[in-house]
Amino acid sequence: MEKLEYISKNLAALGGRDPLEVLRQTPETLSDLFPRLDLRRGCELTHWTAGEIYCHLADIEIGYGFRLRQAVAGAEKAQAFDHDRWGIRYRNYESYSARLALDSFTGLRVWNLALLENLDPEQWQLVAYHPKRGPETLTFIVQMLAGHDLRHLKELEYIASYVEAG
Repeated sequence: MEKLEYISKNLAALGGRDPLEVLRQTPETLSDLFPRLDLRRGCELTHWTAGEIYCHLADIEIGYGFRLRQAVAGAEKAQAFDHDRWGIRYRNYESYSARLALDSFTGLRVWNLALLENLDPEQWQLVAYHPKRGPETLTFIVQMLAGHDLRHLKELEYIASYVEAG
């Protein structure tokens, strides 16, 4: 996905919602969805199964958490990560535990929120220099992460509707 398309899809998914509130709600929503899913099922909205989405979200939380910390620390250039290569080429998500991914995601999200909720107002304008997208403020990074959450939650809700419809 092209970088501008990725940005616009995440920001469009977020709309006018409060990104911190989205980040706070996502672990509970993922937990609520988990028993309603066939983890091996995908849908036309995504190239991943439900179980792979949980693994992807856990990995993304690691990557974004590191990027947030790089911005807070004043790193000149943030380290990029290729989530597709993490999830498909080098790691076989199908063999990973989606339950472990959910538990990992939840713990990491709580930890990342602790960082964010303790920032001073001026720290929200600190910048991480993304190698492909250029300078990104903490505010922008959090908006991107929240929109990313919402996009994958929509996919999981869609998969759950298939399972429930029988």
